[in-house]
Amino acid sequence: MTKILRTYILLSLLLMTVFCISCNGHTSSNQTATKKDTSATKKQSPRIIRTMGTQSENVNCQLLDKDGNIWFSIKGEGAYRYDGISFTNFTMRNGLCNNDVNAIIQDRTGNILLGTNNGICKYDGKTFAKYPVPDTLSIICMLEDKDGNIWFGAKNKGIYRYDGRSLTTILYTYKHVKFGEKQEKYISDIIQDKSGNIWFSSWNRGGVWRYDGTILTQFLPSADYYEYFEDERSNARLTTYTRYTHSPKYISDDMISSITEDKAGNIWFATRRHGLCRYDGNMFTSFGKNEGFLSEGAHTIFKDAKGTLWFTTEKDGIWCYDGKTFKNYNKADGLINNSVMNVLEDKEGNLWFGTRWCGLSRFDGKTFTTFSESDN
Repeated sequence: MTKILRTYILLSLLLMTVFCISCNGHTSSNQTATKKDTSATKKQSPRIIRTMGTQSENVNCQLLDKDGNIWFSIKGEGAYRYDGISFTNFTMRNGLCNNDVNAIIQDRTGNILLGTNNGICKYDGKTFAKYPVPDTLSIICMLEDKDGNIWFGAKNKGIYRYDGRSLTTILYTYKHVKFGEKQEKYISDIIQDKSGNIWFSSWNRGGVWRYDGTILTQFLPSADYYEYFEDERSNARLTTYTRYTHSPKYISDDMISSITEDKAGNIWFATRRHGLCRYDGNMFTSFGKNEGFLSEGAHTIFKDAKGTLWFTTEKDGIWCYDGKTFKNYNKADGLINNSVMNVLEDKEGNLWFGTRWCGLSRFDGKTFTTFSESDN
């Protein structure tokens, strides 16, 4: 009887051990599957997709429209509209004038105006139509002023203004203090300040102009700038920082890529390789390494809804300036590429950055989210 009881107890223990092992193994398998399912169903951000076969181009952040959509462009790929859910691509197949879109604005009637290599296209939300300017003009930048006039810079043609009836050339040929008679070939940016003045920036060695409706005032660097930079252009990078001293009477560079007015009414300029420059109406203040801006030059200046200034650079990512200090963000922080072309703010206050190599990143103040597949 005792032997039978012992045998029964041993068999019971053996069965319980097998059962426990089996249950534990089954639970582990379920946990693994759950983890895999969670990873597989994790929501991924939409991507801006190229459909025309271009490679290694820049993503340009262009416009936040009145409906909250944001607009982008990629050279050769037309325009993109993002509604918060997905990207819609518009190309010549949809009626766009040209697949090279360089500027996008929205006029006061709600039409989207797209500046292309073949003039301006108007999009009313349904169809594209030619805007009444010559399609021989390659549009670089655009602005609608407070009176409803459309201003634009045309490649190799200077600046035009369209008042709804006629087209006027505002600036093309002028006399440069260094180069003599000169044609303005590349207006990189146009803004209107709080006083109503129109500002133009030149990427053709023209510095900047201010237009008050009657008089064009040009701002150029000092004579020292041209002595040490223009006359010794080949070795400028080796000598400029020790030989050229910026004077507050003059702008710090004659190649300006972007202009912005801050909340105090100062005008800021992004220069090719002399950092940032601020004009208060009387003097020009240069911001470079000594002031905490540790980049040679900037591409775009942008003022967000809070009044913070953002600066994009060729190789150093992004800088923001709160009026006291500069802070840098780059690939180490999650930015897709350190060569950043431009910036745009959406209706939620997120900042979007377009970069070289078809990169697009969104920044919510804490983290970067990628919305593209970078080529680099």
